[in-house]
Amino acid sequence: MSLFGNATSNTGGSSLFGNNQQSSNTGGGGSLFGNNNQQSSNTGGLSLAQQQDLARTRLSQVGLNPTERTGVITQTENLVRKWDPNSQDTLLQTYLYNAVNAAYAPFYHPTQGEKEDDWERALSEAPTLSGPENDGTKMVPVLVRGFKALGDRVEYQANFVNNLRARLHEMNNSLSAIIAAHQERISVSLEERRRQHVALRERTLRLAVKVQVLRNRGYALDAQEEGLRKQLLALSHSVNDPSFVGREDDIWGRMVALRDRARWLEEETKRIGGVGGMQTKDGGGEGGGNVGKVPEYVVEKTQKILRDYDGQLRHLGWELEEVRKEFEEWQGVRQGDGGRR
Repeated sequence: MSLFGNATSNTGGSSLFGNNQQSSNTGGGGSLFGNNNQQSSNTGGLSLAQQQDLARTRLSQVGLNPTERTGVITQTENLVRKWDPNSQDTLLQTYLYNAVNAAYAPFYHPTQGEKEDDWERALSEAPTLSGPENDGTKMVPVLVRGFKALGDRVEYQANFVNNLRARLHEMNNSLSAIIAAHQERISVSLEERRRQHVALRERTLRLAVKVQVLRNRGYALDAQEEGLRKQLLALSHSVNDPSFVGREDDIWGRMVALRDRARWLEEETKRIGGVGGMQTKDGGGEGGGNVGKVPEYVVEKTQKILRDYDGQLRHLGWELEEVRKEFEEWQGVRQGDGGRR
């Protein structure tokens, strides 16, 4: 009788030197909990696989899982792969998009280490660009893995904004140079021509008085003198034409407006650069897709302002060319009149 009320008996068979040995373990009777248990064991003739199966069965009966250790290791490895930015199965990855020429878009393909199915799905979900200025432009996906890659992209966009700001500084300096040249050459020349016009008007008035006196006395003007009188009258009317003065004021107003817009655009790019720097410090806490991207409305407004700059500069060049031609014509007429005298 054992501690739990079982009776045990062992019988032995062969020994180590060739004797036959048998062992049996039988137990019966009431246990401490009132159960009648009877167990027999004979594992001498079982193979290794059968013994392992028997061990698993007995372990499972007592609540132990022999594969539990292997499952924990596998789960740990999967967890490490999910959070490793160098792994293809990481959760820290997303697709961003670059705008490229539509003619070169077919030459873009998944890089080494990318899953082609994910890249094709991102390509099919690429956003479309609207507007006539975006004709011939297509979006291609770019894989970003980990916070370092996201930070590199934000830094690249910040450098792009800085380059744009430098370009705007160049445009502002060019506009300042044009305004300075206008003040030095055009304004001074117009003031000088205005004084010359006053002197010519006084001389013309004196000449008209003399002509009127001679006409009252009965002297007639010849064809050359009559033509000169008509030219002087036409020149006086053209110089005093309000449209000429209005066009000059319009040119000046447009140049001032261009300078104001350049100053506003410079302040806007500084604000965007500040936001990009803050997002770089944040490290992409919002998740992945929109960190460091310049807002679309700012890009559209910048493109519109640049197109307006281009059109206004062309119109300004045309206006200056017209003023130069009129001034050369007026100077030619003046030199011709001086030659006749």
